[in-house]
Amino acid sequence: MLKLKLDYDKAGLEVRLPKAAVAKVFAMKSRKALKSPGKAIKQSLLKPTGTSSLITLARGKKRVCIVISDKTRPVPNKIILPPLLALLKQAGVKKEDITILIGTGTHEPTEGKYLVELLGKKIIKEYRIENHDCLAKKDLAYLGKALGVSAWVNKTYFEADLKIVTGFIEPHFMAGFSGGRKGICPGIAGLETIKVFHSPKLLESKYAAGGNLRRNPCHALANEVSRLAGMDFLLNVTLNAKKQITGVFSGHPIKAFEKGIEFCRKSVTDHAKEKLDLVLTSGGGAPLDRNFYQTVKGIVGALEVVKKGGTIIIASGCKDGVGSRHFKELLRGMKS
Repeated sequence: MLKLKLDYDKAGLEVRLPKAAVAKVFAMKSRKALKSPGKAIKQSLLKPTGTSSLITLARGKKRVCIVISDKTRPVPNKIILPPLLALLKQAGVKKEDITILIGTGTHEPTEGKYLVELLGKKIIKEYRIENHDCLAKKDLAYLGKALGVSAWVNKTYFEADLKIVTGFIEPHFMAGFSGGRKGICPGIAGLETIKVFHSPKLLESKYAAGGNLRRNPCHALANEVSRLAGMDFLLNVTLNAKKQITGVFSGHPIKAFEKGIEFCRKSVTDHAKEKLDLVLTSGGGAPLDRNFYQTVKGIVGALEVVKKGGTIIIASGCKDGVGSRHFKELLRGMKS
């Protein structure tokens, strides 16, 4: 028997399979974690890609907004935020002039114990933390049309003097790769904009696929909304299978992102020689598999290697159930 451990919630899930039935085990390539991630982040912020150092950009700024991912993403905020906040302080930015904005998209707000897990008590105590609300029109700024789509983004972010977006880069089942512009769209976009980003018209494109940016309509829309909203500085990381930091990419919103993508491609891509009858996969483990909404990503990923009419079995913790109220409402509106 072949013993495997699937990423499932926090503890993992052990499975045993007959060796003769297993055609291939797909996995990320082994990549070592950075020995001193905090130091690497600081160095990157001081010598970023394609722009001035964060200290130079931050001097004299009165309203700083830092966008972070919500509880459904494994971004190591407790590691990446301290050096960033320290450099802002060094540049003369006061704590009361900084807002940490959680990019929820259409997800539920990150609060209580989840917020502590995300940021730690010290950051919560010392800084203003806001959850983006895609439905709160009074808190949204209208940017005009992005590729014919009404573009709305969080007003706190749009009106800031210094706009910083953080996140991590991995293949994304419809936008090609996560990170970069996705921190803004759908992260802090209005529901009217997100509905189009998640619409069948975009998702049914053969170019809206994992690892592909060329002619990808989801990527194009996110890029344009991001351009209209503005982004002064990007801080993205890449992670290994243990969710440890393997690379840091900061600076110009496009140049730094592209550099991170190239690094990511070398780490995460695996290939099948032929399509398979049955694919056993997982939702990626905590916090990626906290609800069914997120689990769909694992299912779509498996579609690439399963035969037509084949079977996908996915193990996913779903500790938070189906997903946000917005997602539940969308499901209830389906006729089949």
